[in-house]
Amino acid sequence: MIYASEHYSTAMLEKLAHGSGHLPPNQHAVEITIPNGVSYELVEEWQVPGWDAPSSAAAQAYGEAWWKARRSLVLMVPSLVARMDRNVLIHPEHAEFSRVTHGLHRPLWWDGRLFGR
Repeated sequence: MIYASEHYSTAMLEKLAHGSGHLPPNQHAVEITIPNGVSYELVEEWQVPGWDAPSSAAAQAYGEAWWKARRSLVLMVPSLVARMDRNVLIHPEHAEFSRVTHGLHRPLWWDGRLFGR
């Protein structure tokens, strides 16, 4: 599964949240282009009761069912750390995956103030 975000800033917040303040060196960002007309699902918070629980069990179960069923190429889900934004899950084994394109990777720059430096 390709786990991405709608916005660069949301992706950075997700990395901060999941990295517990420790980030691996030499990280890069890649812009992904999903063309019009591909299959997608948009998940709203109310559709997955408990999606925001610390265990993430409900959200993971929903995502796993989506993965196994190959219902769509893209699953757009709410971001826990940036509640007004969405994360984008892309299924690389879906029949439409060959339509997804990407740009060149670019190094990430982390502002030291995010880490109290």
